[in-house]
Amino acid sequence: MRARAPLAALALLLAASACAGQNKYERLAQKITLAVQADDPSQLQGVISPDQTIPRVKLAEWSDELQGQGKLLSLREATPCTVAGAHCFQAQFQKHLYLESMQLDDHGKVVMWKFHMAGQPESTATP
Repeated sequence: MRARAPLAALALLLAASACAGQNKYERLAQKITLAVQADDPSQLQGVISPDQTIPRVKLAEWSDELQGQGKLLSLREATPCTVAGAHCFQAQFQKHLYLESMQLDDHGKVVMWKFHMAGQPESTATP
């Protein structure tokens, strides 16, 4: 039984260090991605600019698409970003790689977030 405690502690340490390696933009993009995948608009409050709204039906459509991709395995910023004034990311799900772009206002709130499966046309996902 004592041998399990060090293993559990090691697992916790590894999980924490995986998140610690993300920059603030990666953490923000991951928060949005997971909230959309979970179809949870409450997780987007305070993240999306008050000037932007996401229609409930659109959020459900995005959620259906991302839920079909399985667990989010990693999300990393991709540089250079091909979208002017934005941050670009590669989101690796169990089934496919997705590309995301996100633009912030002067207050650090999201004014644009788009995603699409790598190799497919870009979505019109904007808050």
